[in-house]
Formats: sequence, structure tokens, C-alpha cells
Amino acid sequence: MKLLSSILLLSFSLFPANASEEIYGVKYSNSDSLEEKNLSPVTTKALLPDAQDFQGGFNEFLPFIVPSPDQENAGSCLFMSHTAITEVLINRNRSTLSAENLDLSERYLMNLSKASIGEDLIKNWKTDTIFRFNKTGVTYQNQDFPYMKGWYKMGAQGLRVFATEQGPGAYYGVKANWVIALDQLNPNDAIKTPHFSRDVLFEDPKGNRWNVATAPSDIVEKVKAALNTLKGPVLVIYNHTGFWHAVMIAGYNDSVDTQGCPFVSNFPKSMSERARQIKLEAFASTNQEERAKLLGKARQFQKRADQVERSYNNAGGCAGKGAFYVRDSIYPTDTMPTYDYDPQRSGEEKPLNPPVILREYEWLRHLANHVVQIYVTP
Repeated sequence: MKLLSSILLLSFSLFPANASEEIYGVKYSNSDSLEEKNLSPVTTKALLPDAQDFQGGFNEFLPFIVPSPDQENAGSCLFMSHTAITEVLINRNRSTLSAENLDLSERYLMNLSKASIGEDLIKNWKTDTIFRFNKTGVTYQNQDFPYMKGWYKMGAQGLRVFATEQGPGAYYGVKANWVIALDQLNPNDAIKTPHFSRDVLFEDPKGNRWNVATAPSDIVEKVKAALNTLKGPVLVIYNHTGFWHAVMIAGYNDSVDTQGCPFVSNFPKSMSERARQIKLEAFASTNQEERAKLLGKARQFQKRADQVERSYNNAGGCAGKGAFYVRDSIYPTDTMPTYDYDPQRSGEEKPLNPPVILREYEWLRHLANHVVQIYVTP
């Protein structure tokens, strides 16, 4: 299904996001989940493009973007983004423009990672995850290995396994996508992948997924030049108001009105407010060890708030024009078709994410900590 017409029908709107891998600065292991810890997701806002925002700029990838399901609390953003990049590169190189876009399986790449397939090619998972496809040489469509909800529990060695609804320690949700189930795949359904390469345009000096204000001042121009030369989408890891998150940049437009750079301009305020809340939690605690831990976390939130505010102001604030086209996995909206996570149940359905949201250039400059272009080589 070609999605450019759908993209052009979108209007500017604001929608809530769901949380990802780090919630309020607390790092969780693979055995943790929002269901298990009863945490609330972070709420942010996204700007959806209107038709005029696609006039000019670099937009040749737009017809090949496939919207993703809401990742919810699976901690799957890195794999959703890599799957989006793979979809663009494969769909763009298919024989005719009338060919149906392939909707590829995010769950497949999640399973490859959990099963450590291609691990010998991975020196740094933040920049090298795409190489797992080079190991297998194939991927699968979502219809054959869907992103889903199901019953799971923690098994041996911290690995999730499928469970029954009435089973002890069972949880229901998207964390079931981490259960290794590659034996369910039919090799006849495999889709051949090209050989992928990647160029690291920026890597945080400390390799820190939460760092802010460390990207070079010319990172926006580097990304724009890379899109125009090697013709590959760009993976970005950045601090999304306290948790690290990964998205795909699919293009850009210098003339887009950024409406005051809402994501970056609100970042210091949001982080400072969360720091204040954490301090209140600390002072309410009678456990000295817990209080010290909470105060340390509050300091980290405030530190990053101050870093972004200082970097943003020193760079002259919001330029007012210029935004990237971003494919994200945390902004489901009612203007999109409904996605059914579990055909055996009802009530768990949710709209898809829009194919594209806007992120002001300042977002990349002040919040990104890893920027990687991925492209096809012969």
C-alpha cells in the first residue's frame, strides 16, 4: 500500500506518547516491564505534518514508509526503527512503483537479537544492529511473524517464555514479542535482504544513550548531506525526556514551520519538573538509601535539563524553520487504521502510528547521542 497520499492528508495535531526503554531515568533489565512494575508511561507531544510540508526538501523515501504498531512498553524502539529502515530500502528497490509495500516483521529482528544471532558482527549494538540481517540474509513480513500481544512469563536465564493465562507468574502484553520463537517461521516465507552497510555520523564520546548536548554543531548538515549522497535513512538514538529512544529519519525540509521547536524548548521544563517530583519522593522516604538514590536521580534529570537549555540558548534558540521527517513507534492516532495485536481477543486493538511526524532540526542538534546512516551496498 502506498502511503504518500495518506501522509499528505495528515494535519497538525498533538498526541501522547508511550514510554520506552528508560522510564524517568530508571534503567530496567530485560526482565522488567511496565506491567510488572505498574509504572505510568512518559507523556510527550508530536507534530504531524500537513500537505505543504512535503513540498521540496528530501522526500523521496516517503512513498516507501510503512507505519508501525504502537510499541507500547516493549522496549523495542531500536528494532522498530531498524525495521523501518529495512522497509524503506527494500520497498524503494522493488521493481515497480505500483508494487505493494512490504510490511516487515519487527518481531523478527527482536528475536534475532534475543537469540544472539549475528552477534559476531556486532561490536556496538547501538550502531551495528543492522548487521544481524547480513548474518541471516533474510527477513519476514509482519503477516508471517506479527508484532503481537500474548501471555508470557519469566523463564530460565532471564528469558521470557510463552505462558497460559492461568499460569503462575503470567503477564499479558507486547513483551511477548521477546519470546524466541524463530522455529515458528516457514523458510518459504523468507524475504531476501540486501547487504547493508552503515556510516556512524556521530557517536557520543561516552557511548551514553541518555546524553544530551554532545552532538557537533554541524550534525544537521551532516545528516542532510548523507541523505542526499548515499540515499539511506538515518537511525537516531536520543534522550526522549528521560528515557532513551530510537527513530528513523526519512528526509527533511528546510521550509517547514517548526512552531517554536516544541520538543526541544519544552525539554528543560519537563526534565526540571520531573527532578522536582523525584526530590519530593526522596524527602518523603524514610529509607536513607532510597532517599540518596532518588536524590541522585533528580540531579541527573536537572543536569540534563540545564545542559539542553544552555546548548539551545547558546545556539540561538529556535530557528523557526526546518524539520526532519521521522518515522516513530510511540504516537498512535485515530486517523490511522486499527492494528489488531491479538486476533484471538478483543479490546487490545489500537490505531497504527502515523507514517511521519516532524522533529525540528534543533532536536537532533541538542538531544541526539548516536546518529547512523544505513544503506545498501552491492
